[in-house]
Amino acid sequence: MICVTIGCGSHKRMITEHIKLAEDGVRLVELRLDFLRKVPDLGRLLPNRPTAVVATCRRRADGGMWQLDEQSRQRVLREAIVEGVEYVDLELDTARAIPRYGKTKRIISYHNFEETPADLDAVLNDLLGADPDIVKLAVTPQRIADVFRMVRFVTRANAASAERAAKTGKKRIPVVGFCMGEMGVPTRILAKKFGVPLAYATFSPKRILAPGMLHYKTLRDQYRFEEINPQTEVYGVVADPVGHSLSPLIHNASFIANGLNKVYVPFRVSPEDIGEFIDRADELGVKGLSVTIPHKVAVIGKLTQLDPAVEEINACNTIVLKGKKRFGYNTDYLASGLCIETALGGKRKSDDLSPVAGRSVLVMGAGGAGMAIAYGLNARGARVTLTDGDDAKAERLAAQCGYEFCPWEMRHSYVVQILVNATPIGMYPNVNECPIPRDSLRGGMLVFDAVYNPEKTFLLRQAYEKGCTVVSGIEMFIGQACLQYKIFTGHKASAALIRELLHNALARSRD
Repeated sequence: MICVTIGCGSHKRMITEHIKLAEDGVRLVELRLDFLRKVPDLGRLLPNRPTAVVATCRRRADGGMWQLDEQSRQRVLREAIVEGVEYVDLELDTARAIPRYGKTKRIISYHNFEETPADLDAVLNDLLGADPDIVKLAVTPQRIADVFRMVRFVTRANAASAERAAKTGKKRIPVVGFCMGEMGVPTRILAKKFGVPLAYATFSPKRILAPGMLHYKTLRDQYRFEEINPQTEVYGVVADPVGHSLSPLIHNASFIANGLNKVYVPFRVSPEDIGEFIDRADELGVKGLSVTIPHKVAVIGKLTQLDPAVEEINACNTIVLKGKKRFGYNTDYLASGLCIETALGGKRKSDDLSPVAGRSVLVMGAGGAGMAIAYGLNARGARVTLTDGDDAKAERLAAQCGYEFCPWEMRHSYVVQILVNATPIGMYPNVNECPIPRDSLRGGMLVFDAVYNPEKTFLLRQAYEKGCTVVSGIEMFIGQACLQYKIFTGHKASAALIRELLHNALARSRD
């Protein structure tokens, strides 16, 4: 079940938001009483509550907003229990001071905003000793190993709780455990896969009440939290950072459209942890990964079989995991080549030559995306020149691949028929930046920008004004996503659906 947390400054707003959530089908709400600017008036908040409620009043030391003394805080919690609230959330020391009373169930919680303790079992044993109905552990991962450790811990703890209940006939005590922050988001989304019955989400996308907490509609509708089960196959995007990625939006919508028991999750993994993540991904049930900055090269050493294009490009953006086998692919080069060909009119039927054959191309950017695009165009017969802010890197890669090399400071002087930006220059939020001077753009050129947010970059706007044919990075994004989806599932994704989702998401990001 999703427990939606409301944190508002006024009683009136809290009541209004509670009613809205109930009307939207929410069944359990956490009222963060510590957010209220005035002393909580439970006589207003609880008697006509439209859903079951968790009453929580968190101290600042535990990540809360309560500003009065501890005696007053405990008085509020006792009043909630006397009012017959369904659940009350108590920290360990508070639970020892407030005994069980009436029908109110007790969530005994532990929050650590600094680390993931080395001995999670010791923390759990302390919480179990405070007469809980549910125990909750929220910790902060420092490395990806902490995420794996938390998943193992909650899986084992809930299995042990179920086994004890079956043997003794006593009530089962569920263990709710997750990692906070961006790195911990997968533990929230995948909770039910690993036996955790409850996940917390925020009532408003503009009010993130705890690090890594998702909006309830995102958790419910995009990730289909309530439908996830132990058999759900996991896919995802691995990046650092990863919060900006639109891949979860489009892949999950495509899973829904095809009725598949799969979920696509954002994994934030630092460069120093990428090897361990690939080695242990099967512990999370991962079957496939999209790979992006900064991992497209680093993952190659962890793969057991490479598509020939990956070996040539030295960049992988798609991984399929089957047992101990890890297959690496690159969908960027196919997608970029196809969208540029389409802009030039498609393949010629007479001799089957690509319309890019024989054309001069300047690719700006020698990273994973740039090398994939250069490879795809070169394979179609284009004459490729490579440039990058790191001249030594670009010169070395150009020599390896048989491309021409252009020093970065000279890029504006090259006269080419196709210009490609494969750098992050111009990407949101730096939307007024451009990778090349406007005077270098000439009518009749084709200008392709791999940046897709914003869709109409500063480079493309200037190119259009100069009479160039322009191709947005959104077309490449859609193409590579469709190819990835086919590799992952064997099903065809709807390009029209993906395009609509992207347009809407990018429009919201500008609001």
